[in-house]
Amino acid sequence: MKIAFVSDFYSPSIGGTQILTQEVCEGFKSLGHEVEVYTSPDGNRDFESYGYKVNEIDDLNFFKSKVMTENKYDAVFVFADLFSPSLTTINLNKIPRSILVLNLDENVYRWIEEDRIKNLSHLVQKIKSFDSVISFCQGAPVNAFLNDFKIKHHFIPNFSRDCLKTEKANIDIRKVLGINDDKKIIFNHGLIEDRKNQLYLCKKLNETNLFEDHVMVFLGSPRNRADVGYLSKINHFIAENNLSNSIKMVKGTSNKGLIDQLLVSSDVYVLPSKAEGLPLVLIEAMSSGLPWVSTPVGGVPSVFAGLSGGIILDQIDFTSENLENAIRSISSTNTSRCEWEDNFTKEMAIQRYQKSLDSMR
Repeated sequence: MKIAFVSDFYSPSIGGTQILTQEVCEGFKSLGHEVEVYTSPDGNRDFESYGYKVNEIDDLNFFKSKVMTENKYDAVFVFADLFSPSLTTINLNKIPRSILVLNLDENVYRWIEEDRIKNLSHLVQKIKSFDSVISFCQGAPVNAFLNDFKIKHHFIPNFSRDCLKTEKANIDIRKVLGINDDKKIIFNHGLIEDRKNQLYLCKKLNETNLFEDHVMVFLGSPRNRADVGYLSKINHFIAENNLSNSIKMVKGTSNKGLIDQLLVSSDVYVLPSKAEGLPLVLIEAMSSGLPWVSTPVGGVPSVFAGLSGGIILDQIDFTSENLENAIRSISSTNTSRCEWEDNFTKEMAIQRYQKSLDSMR
């Protein structure tokens, strides 16, 4: 089949939805399908590195382009949220099979409840015009939205690559970051932004005794001007409290080898986010066998509640006592890798996406 994949951003841009798009696209390519990508321009993109065609469209606005009808695709996957230009501009009339993979977090759902999205009825009708709607969360705001507006959908869990099998950066992480062997590493990676709540985590860690035998390592980068300001606040907090030996900031999140080297070198993963879907970074941590601690965001409580490899905190604005107790009690757990193998592998997910596509014939 000839299949197009549409995403607001794409590699080398970072973000859970963008990585999901790439993994699904390349998963279908591995099954023998002809794949292409449509995304917004990125000056850092290396077109030769993909092994398939990546097309750039200004603002990802399909009102200005007839590519979807001219190229005669057998199916089109659109990965979007409510604010994605592709969702409102793509013409589905001449696409044999159209699949929307929708993401929507706590913040957006609150705006819906507060009636702050003016064109909501139009968006709902556009979503209903897709042949199939997929949610990669469960028990999350996106599902509440879909149910509220009686939009038929089905669930395919988010997933990750096998982080133990990727080629790792050939470096001694502890030596490079100046971390003594007697300190355990708490790890977190992803975009540096207010929604990810890294500053709050720093403040709560500083109220505990964890820095006596732990070091916090963040791997991440800001994506826009507001995020740069948020990173500055984190760096100011670290400097103001003399925490440079206790909190390490590492730039970049597009280097899979570096991510995976940090994952396998760490002792516990902490996700402090205020809003999520079904967080990819947490699934990557499970792939690496890391015990984890997470706030009760997005699909985490519904999908991960029955798992023994981690602890879900009671609230997003967790206390320092809750945080310390969770990290210390979960540090000896080693079941997350098995739970990843049973639920969140790429192979399982691509089979589910293929089955969903086949059911539309």
